[in-house]
Amino acid sequence: MRTLYIDVYFLINFTVDMLAIYFASMLSGVPSGNTRLIISSALGAIGAVIIVLLPEIPIIKLLLSALVLVLIALVATKSVSLKRRISFGVGFLIFSALLGGAVNFMWGLFDKYLYDALSSSDSASVNKKLLLMAITVLFSIGVFKMIVAFFSNSVSAGKVKIEISFLERACELEAFVDSGNLARDPMDMSPVVFLKAHYAESFLPHELIDLKDPDILERRIRKRIRLIPINKDGRTRIMTGIKPDSVKIIGKNKTEAVNVTIAIDKEGGDYGGFMALMPSAALCNVIK
Repeated sequence: MRTLYIDVYFLINFTVDMLAIYFASMLSGVPSGNTRLIISSALGAIGAVIIVLLPEIPIIKLLLSALVLVLIALVATKSVSLKRRISFGVGFLIFSALLGGAVNFMWGLFDKYLYDALSSSDSASVNKKLLLMAITVLFSIGVFKMIVAFFSNSVSAGKVKIEISFLERACELEAFVDSGNLARDPMDMSPVVFLKAHYAESFLPHELIDLKDPDILERRIRKRIRLIPINKDGRTRIMTGIKPDSVKIIGKNKTEAVNVTIAIDKEGGDYGGFMALMPSAALCNVIK
């Protein structure tokens, strides 16, 4: 008789949900902060434990699964439109299915080839399940990052006109839509717009762009500062970033806000004659 350890089952589902939420956030462009990520993953794992303990009544399990999905979509995301929440929910379902398939596949391999070797005692059986979870996590991260990068890069509009506002000052400029820009704000996982320092000077304080002494900045400005890790030429460097009041895409018929972080490029990168690089991932729900 096989034994189900609820604590290990919870940990496996918590890990799978966390990865699925993380990648769904990247794919849909809907930010999910670390606190929301942890809470929503825990809710998903608790829901999975409750479902597995319920009697085998399909309709009840189906309704509870739908309720858990709605809770995850509500808790994991900030105040965004229903359309974007649905986009996030679809992404979560896709990655949950892919990760769940990976778990089932690994479980089958363990049962077929390693069960006898790892189940000689209760502790070994637990170790087997923990090892399964660790292997699933290690193998899934790189694969799913490639999947997210592929779909995130599928949107391209050449160039867009944007308006960046910060502390009652605004700047309009043209940005090139860069499908290769995969940078993310580590605080809320929002895409990153690279802006040349020369144009940033028109609406950002010089002390913020220079950032030699953050203590001289007002507290309301310091709270907006971000440190953005960038991989370039095989090395990781840190760029100064700022969370703006708003970034709007200015179209012919309407203006729509997008959730992005601004990274200030003080090294004068080549933007092909444009003032900024707009990640295509930020436009998935804007450009039609």
